[in-house]
Amino acid sequence: MNASLSLRLASQLVSRPCVCAGPIRSLALLRTASNTTTSTTPLSLLRAGTNPTPSARSIWTVTSQLAVRQDDSKRPRASNGTTSPLTFLRHISFSRRSRPSPRIRERQSPSLPAPPEPTIAKPASITGAEQEPIRYTDYMRPPGSDSSEPLPPPPPSESQKATSRFIGMLGVIYFIVYLLWWAPYLAAYAHTSEELTAAEKFTKYIKPWKLWLEKWFTFSPSVALERLGYYSSRGLPVPGGAEDKDRWLSTFTQFLLPAFSHAETFHLAFNFFALQALAPTMIRYYGFRRSVLAYLGIAVLNFALIIPYDRLFNPYTELPQPIALTRWHNTHERVIRHETKNLPSKAQVEEHYKLGEHCRPSLGASGVLYGFLAITAIVNPAATFELMFIPIGISVRTLFMGLCTLDLTFIGLRNENWGTAGHLTGAVGGLIVWAAWLRRVRLPPDVQRQLMMHMRRKKMGLD
Repeated sequence: MNASLSLRLASQLVSRPCVCAGPIRSLALLRTASNTTTSTTPLSLLRAGTNPTPSARSIWTVTSQLAVRQDDSKRPRASNGTTSPLTFLRHISFSRRSRPSPRIRERQSPSLPAPPEPTIAKPASITGAEQEPIRYTDYMRPPGSDSSEPLPPPPPSESQKATSRFIGMLGVIYFIVYLLWWAPYLAAYAHTSEELTAAEKFTKYIKPWKLWLEKWFTFSPSVALERLGYYSSRGLPVPGGAEDKDRWLSTFTQFLLPAFSHAETFHLAFNFFALQALAPTMIRYYGFRRSVLAYLGIAVLNFALIIPYDRLFNPYTELPQPIALTRWHNTHERVIRHETKNLPSKAQVEEHYKLGEHCRPSLGASGVLYGFLAITAIVNPAATFELMFIPIGISVRTLFMGLCTLDLTFIGLRNENWGTAGHLTGAVGGLIVWAAWLRRVRLPPDVQRQLMMHMRRKKMGLD
């Protein structure tokens, strides 16, 4: 019975050309087997001589003789001391070509989508480990749908919804405050029928609005020191520094409200596009509430750190704002060229720049965005900043160091149109917020896994 079963199985294996050995090798194996003392069955000869290729469509796959004969002492043997042919059936592996069924093929996800490219609506973006994890369930084709139709877009995740709320909320606030800066000019345009000169219209309609906006939505070190009682405690005269009923409130709001204020269209557009690029990373790492609190904390530190910067590096910090503004206007290049017909000297340029740092109003969310960029560069140095019209991605850490170097260069060139002090203090404020609070926040597990994979790929030289 055993011999007939083994011969029948051997004939089936020999009839398949993909698994049978060549004639030369088969004869060599038969000659070797005849010289051995151990009795060998035809099935063992076929098992030793077969060498199927991986690409062949084989139904039977015979394991190698060494793998089959390992732990030979534990196998059951026949009465005559030879291994029973039936025991070899347990050591023969049967495998088919990996062909997923049509039902399984429908569940297979497509290739990973490419990172979003910057567009006109969103000219800047950050790509890297902060991206949303790919959920393959979102890319499964619904049962019964046509395979030729494109897959529907995956639904937005919770972090994407929170990012939309965060950007939308700040965008609405930015736009409302921006309209307030244009309200004086709209009021003057509405009264064009009145027979008033340009100076009278400015005094009647524009100047009150401007003074109110500068009081609540701008920041300058001289005004901040005055509101904090610095000049009165030192016995210095403060021209025009009369007490008002809202002084106690403006003393605290001067460190927060200017972070939502933009008076120029280019300034608003630049900061809003930067917010679109940096907000998804912060929301992905720390969530909506922590990102809002981080924005407010960095804004307060941004303007609060300008005061010690002014006290340490500005020789005109003892001057109140009205006196400093008068001297700042008198040392302007246009005024000097009009009066002396000569270019200003180096000392006059230095005096004009230092007086402007001390008394000029500053505003904008650039300092907070520098803080967000500093946090991103620390937590995820492998992230890349993609900018429209530039085909090469820039590392976030390189971008942060480059912008700080640019600010230091503008300080050396005495350029007062860039707001260098506010940018650098905003970056320092972001580092303080991260070190004091966000460093202890546990990141989501998928973000930790992606960051670790990026760091490993960078260490291996794959990125």
